[in-house]
Amino acid sequence: MAIFADSVAAARATGQRLPDFFIVGQSKSGTTALYEILREHPQIYMPVVKEPVFLASDHHAGLWKTVPTRPRTLTDYLALFDDARPEQQAGEASSVYLWSRIAAANIAEVQPDARIIAIFREPASFLRSLHLQMLQNHVETVKDFARALELEPARREGKRI
Repeated sequence: MAIFADSVAAARATGQRLPDFFIVGQSKSGTTALYEILREHPQIYMPVVKEPVFLASDHHAGLWKTVPTRPRTLTDYLALFDDARPEQQAGEASSVYLWSRIAAANIAEVQPDARIIAIFREPASFLRSLHLQMLQNHVETVKDFARALELEPARREGKRI
């Protein structure tokens, strides 16, 4: 079902910019680093808002609560690219698109020729990095990574939390 077709056609007719590429990926895989690096490149335009998440409406409920400035309409979403110059490639980075059941179809509808940059990370280093982040966020209290992993079965049962 084409939910953006008329609006996207109108945007194209008026010359409004659409993203040329999308960065998606696993958390802790470097999507933010790539976004920041590309923002500095003169031939690339990345909007100020990282993770607009607009094309993953199946993930909006929880994400809009955490960052209320995310675009809520296609007009708001496309406005993120208004400052892109004609000679620049425009892109956006929403890692959650990788997990969304509908983002790929929405991306194809909005920009059928889009390029997708998907970033993954080797699982063991991902878990170590996630463990460090959870310690920093005070979600995890066990500093020893191996010990924290050993506690997982009991924690799933609501014990030793």
